[in-house]
Amino acid sequence: MERLDKHFEKLAAASFARYGFAYGELLARWTEIAGAETARLCTPQRIKWPRGGGDDKRKLSGTIVLRAEPGCGLEVQHLVPLILERVNQFYGFGAISAAVVQQGSSPSSKILKNKGKFIDPSILRAIDERTNQVADDDLKAALRRLGAGVLAARQTSPQDE
Repeated sequence: MERLDKHFEKLAAASFARYGFAYGELLARWTEIAGAETARLCTPQRIKWPRGGGDDKRKLSGTIVLRAEPGCGLEVQHLVPLILERVNQFYGFGAISAAVVQQGSSPSSKILKNKGKFIDPSILRAIDERTNQVADDDLKAALRRLGAGVLAARQTSPQDE
């Protein structure tokens, strides 16, 4: 069986190119490139390249657009020189010369919760019975979470009835 990541770069190349990323590796390795603390504060949205740069793989003087978490814009603005240095170090040459910081939540920062849902204990027992045969503990726990999430009933207000 082949792994999907082997073909991912070819499949996603057009999408990444649309947003100015020469390769999606900058997005995939953002935490490693920017550092854990900086990556928690902001994420790259796109890279704008100057017009007339041609199709040369070593584009220069790009502008990286960063989305800063709410309330972190000023801090990210102060980190821009460090971010530019780290991104250029990743590319291996001076690809990025400027940064634009935009304030707003990144989609990955929103925490999904099972709010307002309850699970009947009999359903939990049924899920446990069905997953007991699974030998891998991590897989068993994941299947239990999935089953609980799918089968949970949303609590309703008496006014809704």
